[in-house]
Amino acid sequence: MLCEITVEPGYLKVDLFNWQTAGETRDALGAIAAETRKHNCSQILISVHASRPIFKVEQNGLPDYFRELGDVSKRRIALTGDSDELRLSQQYIESLARRNGINVRSFPNEQAALQWFKDRRWTPDRRERQEPWEGQERRQNPPRRSLERVRPGSFGRVSA
Repeated sequence: MLCEITVEPGYLKVDLFNWQTAGETRDALGAIAAETRKHNCSQILISVHASRPIFKVEQNGLPDYFRELGDVSKRRIALTGDSDELRLSQQYIESLARRNGINVRSFPNEQAALQWFKDRRWTPDRRERQEPWEGQERRQNPPRRSLERVRPGSFGRVSA
């Protein structure tokens, strides 16, 4: 197995080649978690090439890996694979991770994943800036007319 980790502007890029065993999976995930903490990256792109799909998520240590990343609510993890089987396994991983509150998405290619990273609607600091609406009236316009204030002849009539 070969694991290449590079720091790109705005994200950590991981390329995994010939990923075959659970032990290799745990080693690679441990290295990714260490680099993520070292560089304090909030976005991680994991591209898997010529590897065996993972369907035994717990056996391979994926839940522990996500916990090692720290505050997962502030991280985005994009997965790409070079075969249909890899994409299916990554979609399975995505569904399990998202059920546990982890922001993981599977993409058909790296370009789609990078577009997701550039999406500014998500940024964690933007979420924190929002002020609560508690006790405030959201509508600035006057209240709508109630049905009691509407004249009986103001509705459209249908002739028979």
